[in-house]
Amino acid sequence: MNRQMVFGGTHKLAIAVSAVVLLFLLLIPSSAFAANDPTYAVKVDRGYLALRTAPAYDSSNEIGELYTGDVVYVIDSRSNSQYWWVDSPKYDRRGWVNKDYLTYLDDSDKGDYTVKVDKNYLALRTAPAFERSNEIGQLYTGDTVSLLEKYNGQYWWVYSPKYDKCGYVNKDYLRSGTVYYGDYRVRVDRNYLALRTAPAFERSNEIGQLYTGDIVTVKEKRAGSYWWVYSSKYGREGYVNKDYLEKC
Repeated sequence: MNRQMVFGGTHKLAIAVSAVVLLFLLLIPSSAFAANDPTYAVKVDRGYLALRTAPAYDSSNEIGELYTGDVVYVIDSRSNSQYWWVDSPKYDRRGWVNKDYLTYLDDSDKGDYTVKVDKNYLALRTAPAFERSNEIGQLYTGDTVSLLEKYNGQYWWVYSPKYDKCGYVNKDYLRSGTVYYGDYRVRVDRNYLALRTAPAFERSNEIGQLYTGDIVTVKEKRAGSYWWVYSSKYGREGYVNKDYLEKC
């Protein structure tokens, strides 16, 4: 048999197999590969961080706009000294970004805090300032965030699992610590005990319905009728009327 023919057939087979493998990889969502990649958050003082098709500053290669708080997964940080190859879940695609505008989200450095507001919500912001235009999320009593940086005396840089984004929040509405007063059992003669976002009887602040036998963990005994508790049933914190609780 002609060696040239054998080589040619083998070469064509290799190309065909490579093409099939490439097609298979392209059909799989890019996010499928990102689970174990280091997670970073975008942090820009103004404007946006461009997601690019090439590791160079050129308006023609922009394929996405990443703003403060957007999350990316770093796949390659060695090929280029300035630009990193990342996966963007926002666009479900990959590209290059300038590494100087990324903040590493290290789980070991995070401290978890719970949002606690008496009314309305705590805004998640793109900048450490009180402005309607920089709001990117609304955090309510019981929502949790992870502290990444104590930016200044008023605003902290946090990660919100609710939005899978990072941003600034007013620290005065965050609570930490593991002070517990024990478990209590709900006891109502009829209907239910409302889990609320505020210590007040209003239909609009209900976030859960607790029935006789449900267990809550008391975290703060406030003056008045309402206590701050954790409900394992809903996996969140809130206020309940203490008159319908009995010590386990």
